[in-house]
Amino acid sequence: MKSLRIMAALLLVTTLAYSSGKKALDRERQAIAKAEADFEKARAEKGLEGWLSFFADDTADFVRGGPFTFTKEEMRKHLEKTFDPADQLTWKPVQIDVADSGDLAYSLGNWQLKGKNAKGQEVTQTGKYITVWKKQKDGSWKVVADTGTVDPPHSNP
Repeated sequence: MKSLRIMAALLLVTTLAYSSGKKALDRERQAIAKAEADFEKARAEKGLEGWLSFFADDTADFVRGGPFTFTKEEMRKHLEKTFDPADQLTWKPVQIDVADSGDLAYSLGNWQLKGKNAKGQEVTQTGKYITVWKKQKDGSWKVVADTGTVDPPHSNP
C-alpha cells in the first residue's frame, strides 16, 4: 500500500511538472511570436537600425550573395551597401519551437519583399526563412542566426 501511494505521488509530481513545463514553453512561444511582430514593426519604422536592434551582438547572418557575418557590426557594414529603407519587407512565422531548456528557439516562416529593381520597376519577391532566437540575460529574446531562401519565380502558362 505504501509503494502504491509513493507511485501515485510520483505520478502526480511528474504530471504537474510536465504541465508546468509545457505552460512555460507555451509562454516562450508566445514571447517569440510577439518578438517576431515587434521585429517586423521595428524594421518598417526604423529601417536598418530597427532590423539590427533585434539581433544579439554575437549574431550570425547569412545574407544572400554576401559573406557570413558573425557580429552585429559586420552585418551593419554589409547591409549598409544594399539596404533600401523604401523596400517593404513583411514576414509571418508558421512554426515556432522552443527548446525544453527555454533559452533557445527557432521560427520558420514566409517573407515578402516589395521594392524596385535597378530599372525602377516594382518587383515582389517571396521566400522562406528560419530565425534562431536566444534568450538573453535580461529575459528578452534576440536573433542569433538568420537566413532565408527566395521562392522560384512564378511562370504563367
